[in-house]
Amino acid sequence: MQDLANHLPPGTARFVRAMVRIKLTLGAVATILLPLTFTLVVIMRYLLHADLFAYEEWLLPLAFWLYFLGGAVGSYQNAHIRADLLESVFSSRRLRWTRQVTVAVIELAIVLVLTWWAWQSVASDIAAYPRWQTTIALKIPFLVPHLATLVGFVFIAFYTALHLYVLLRFGSAILPETPGDETRPEGAF
Repeated sequence: MQDLANHLPPGTARFVRAMVRIKLTLGAVATILLPLTFTLVVIMRYLLHADLFAYEEWLLPLAFWLYFLGGAVGSYQNAHIRADLLESVFSSRRLRWTRQVTVAVIELAIVLVLTWWAWQSVASDIAAYPRWQTTIALKIPFLVPHLATLVGFVFIAFYTALHLYVLLRFGSAILPETPGDETRPEGAF
């Protein structure tokens, strides 16, 4: 499928593109900060014989945000890792569309359950205030990585729902043609 935003109403498309740009920018910053921090740790430890205090405590939440925002961008681009043999077996547009709709419905159901669990984790953290769990040295609340999980799953669910909307709105016409589409009768493998 082409860029998801190309098939959305203009206002929604602008919002979606802006959110993806923000996620990509945050991901780029985090992707630069992680190796720079590890380089600084190596320099301090082996050249200066010092230690960078509690760096793992702020790198872990950063890694959570990077991972889940990256997962959301992957969901937007429909670029998840998948082991789907049916994708290569079905050459009919109609069958490929039916398979994609089925996969999107199942994926949305699973992601909504995971989103609910992530919300439960965040709600539990908020309810524990002011005695919430924190990291040992820097006292970073566990809410920070738990919030990354929730935000990531909310965006994954949102993009999955948008993919399903586009599939249902445009039908099999949204799918790219394969070489055998024009010679096979509709409904044939």
